[in-house]
This record gives sequence, C-alpha cells and structure tokens, in this order.
Amino acid sequence: MKPMTGIIPPRLKRFLFLGTALPAFPLAAQEEDVSDTLFRHVSNGTELSLFPYLPDVTLPFGMTVHQFMLILSVLLIALVYGLFSKKEKMKPKRFQLALESVILFVRDDIVYSVMGEKKGKAWVPFYSTVFLFLLAVNFLGLIPAFKTATGNINVTMAMAVLILVLTFIVGIKEIGAAAFFKNLYPADTPFGIGIFVALLEFLSVFTKSLILGLRLFANMFAGHMAILSFLVLIFIISPFFGFVAVPFAVFTYVMEVLIAFLQAFVFTLLSCIFISMASSH
Repeated sequence: MKPMTGIIPPRLKRFLFLGTALPAFPLAAQEEDVSDTLFRHVSNGTELSLFPYLPDVTLPFGMTVHQFMLILSVLLIALVYGLFSKKEKMKPKRFQLALESVILFVRDDIVYSVMGEKKGKAWVPFYSTVFLFLLAVNFLGLIPAFKTATGNINVTMAMAVLILVLTFIVGIKEIGAAAFFKNLYPADTPFGIGIFVALLEFLSVFTKSLILGLRLFANMFAGHMAILSFLVLIFIISPFFGFVAVPFAVFTYVMEVLIAFLQAFVFTLLSCIFISMASSH
C-alpha cells in the first residue's frame, strides 16, 4: 500500500512532532511503501535526524545511532551520579533524593528481597547499574529524534548473554561445578526420567536468560511501531483521521513511558532471581 498522492509531495522528508511528547515520525515519500517508512524510523543507521527540515547528522568513526544511544546513556548516568555523589548533604534536595531513591529501590525491593542482605550487598552495584542503564536507554528512545537501542535485538541479546555467562560463573564458583550440574538432576527419580528432566533443566538455563533479551526487545520495538502505525494512518486514510489516530498515539506513548520503567525492572529482577537460583544449593 502506498501513501495517498497529493498529501505528501514526492521525495519530501519531514518529521511530525506532537508537542514534545511523541517521537518524530518521517513521512513516507510517494514511491515508498508504509513498511519501509515504519522500519526506517526504528532501524539502525549511521545518520541521526535531530530537527525537521535540517540535513541528517552523520555520526563519526562509523558509529551507528544505537551505539551512540548506548554511549550517551552511560555518559548521562556517570555525569548525573558523579556530580551529585560529590555533594553529600545532611538534607539532600529533591533531585538528589530521587537519584538515591532509585538505588534504594533496587537494593531493597530487588536485590535484598531475592538474595538477602548478606549475599546481596555485593550485588547492589551491579544490579543498580543494569537497572539505571536500561532505564536511561529506554527513556532516551522516547525523546523525539532519538532511537531506542533496546529496540535492537543485538543489544538486548548481548545483555541476555551477559546474564547467562554470569549464571554459570557464579553458580560454579559458589557451589562447585559438580553441585551445579547435580542440582539439575531431580533426586529420588528413575534414571531415565531424571536424565530427561536434567536435560530440560540444563536447556532452561539458556532459555530463561535468552527470553530476558527477547522480552525486552519485543516490548520496546512493538511500542514504537504501534505509535508510528497510528500516525501513518493519517496519510494513508485521510488527514481527518488524525482526530482518532493522534489520541491513540498519545495514549500508546504514555503506556510506553510505563513500559520503559517496567521492562528495566523486570529484566533486573529476573536476572537477579536466575543468578541467585544458580548459586544456591
């Protein structure tokens, strides 16, 4: 299906900004189909479109947009927490309280509730970093002209592989290689059934970690595609369809804000549970 002739001039690219809330949406040229228009917005590339009507910015050193989003997220977290960690006050201000509350949330509601205080104290920095990193990447993707790096399956699966490797390393280090693999075999079961269950349990160690990456990717990718799909209907059906499409797009965007936080929480919580289970007798 091609966009309606006359609504969008040929070879004209522009962005539709709904205030400062909705992500920018490149309108389709006459010769492009809808799928190309949608996937161009969420796909990776070496050019970043910052403002409407201005030429795209080519990133240096062959860097892709998703790589730039990842680096920007790390720098943003390091800058914000680095500045405020140097200003220790008896009565911290609101913004500093908000930053501290994020760390306390990860510590008390995720790490300590799963691992316990004694064992979890050493893991608080790691899981705080994972949560803040995912939160920053997800929210940066909601800013107009930016892209969501967690909408790239390579990024999410790399994080899933990290959790998988840690699961094996921590489990073998804490309880030993023999006990780690022995835990996969159910006690007091016939040999044939036990081997079959042990095989399933061994495969589940991989699948549980990889599903973390798939879940994160699917939710972030689908949310942006839903917003763009509503907006593109304005140019396919009729400009007057905007009275319906825009409210739905705004509602979906608000849901994306919630999902951005929820997916960071779910990924951190489940990874904490998997590593804790692997290192337990």
